[in-house]
Amino acid sequence: MRFNLAELSEYLRIAVEGLGRYRLRTALSVLGVVLGVAAVIAMMSVSEGAARDALAQVDALGLDNIVAQSAGGLNARGTSKRQLDAADAERARSMIPSATLAAPVVWRYLRVGGGDQINPAQVLASTPEWQQILRLTVDRGRLLSQSDADTSARVCVIGALLAQQVFGYRDPVGEAIRVGEDHYRIVGLLHEQGGDPQAGTTMAWHNVNRALIAPLSAVTGRTLSVSPNQPVEEIWVQVANAEQSVALGDVLRRLLLQTRDADEFHIVVPRELLERRYRTQRTFSVVIGSVATLALLIGGIGIMNIMLTSVVERTREIGVRRTAGASKRDVTMQFLIETLLMTVGGGIAGIAIGALVSVAIAEYAGWSTHVSMSAIFLGFIVSFVVGLVFGWYPAMKAAALQPVDAMRYE
Repeated sequence: MRFNLAELSEYLRIAVEGLGRYRLRTALSVLGVVLGVAAVIAMMSVSEGAARDALAQVDALGLDNIVAQSAGGLNARGTSKRQLDAADAERARSMIPSATLAAPVVWRYLRVGGGDQINPAQVLASTPEWQQILRLTVDRGRLLSQSDADTSARVCVIGALLAQQVFGYRDPVGEAIRVGEDHYRIVGLLHEQGGDPQAGTTMAWHNVNRALIAPLSAVTGRTLSVSPNQPVEEIWVQVANAEQSVALGDVLRRLLLQTRDADEFHIVVPRELLERRYRTQRTFSVVIGSVATLALLIGGIGIMNIMLTSVVERTREIGVRRTAGASKRDVTMQFLIETLLMTVGGGIAGIAIGALVSVAIAEYAGWSTHVSMSAIFLGFIVSFVVGLVFGWYPAMKAAALQPVDAMRYE
């Protein structure tokens, strides 16, 4: 079916004129497509935002890392559960195949600040290797060193948001900061880590943007050389091959079971967390996508119904056009373009509304959203396809009317 630009312009003019006669009915018919496309855009923006957030969170943990966490509380025998030992880190590094780094971690919530700005904050205490495991970098100053750990130096590096909260826009490096009942000297300002720096994360449970990192020996008061079996909350292990991290997590579990019960610790493998997050996200996308598809189908059926009614109402007009020389193709194109104008126009409006809804979700619900070009393209294509599918039958029905019969219609 070929036509030139002049013909297309004429089809558009006639289609706009036809739709303009029934503005309210046209608007109500388009509403279903608008809501359907808006739902598609909003759903995809939430899904894309969740995917990006998940990637940022796992990136903060590292796909090549394995974490053992003390369970705390009481075991099945009613006695206190045994915590992990700092020595477990060295055992894990030496006995787990392809393990490259290992570090014990202790964390506390202490009052941190200076002057009038003293608030509870997470204090993370570990060896210098933990900074390498998390791939931490500094904007200013330096990271903690082995000599800091050996001498139990009261020095620390501080997260970007915690530094802003305590010191404003002043350079914190070299400043003294109160940590609990002690005072530490800040030697480094951390670079903001993964994802939205204003938000905590559900998978990376240590938000280093709002934390302070100090030597393990300074916080516990005991060096590893003097007290290698001191209790810790976590053991972090980095492996050379990230694809083997799930299997190596089982190796770490068996290693720890040699000295403690299974309910006294649990293993966290970031790669497993990512896969679970994706499975949940896919289920969420299917459910929301089904609702959006249903809304589009309802909108398409509504438009088909209106176009069929329009064909009946404009039977005499069709007869006049056919008598004046219009071909079946001309009539088909007229009604098909009317349908496409409604669905594509509704699709464009739906894209705009969906984008606004995604912004509102991010603003008021605190969810991470992202409207991608693929979502916009999909919304436009879906609205175009709905117009073709649900507009073709009314257009063909209009073109099938015989001129003589149409002229007699009252």
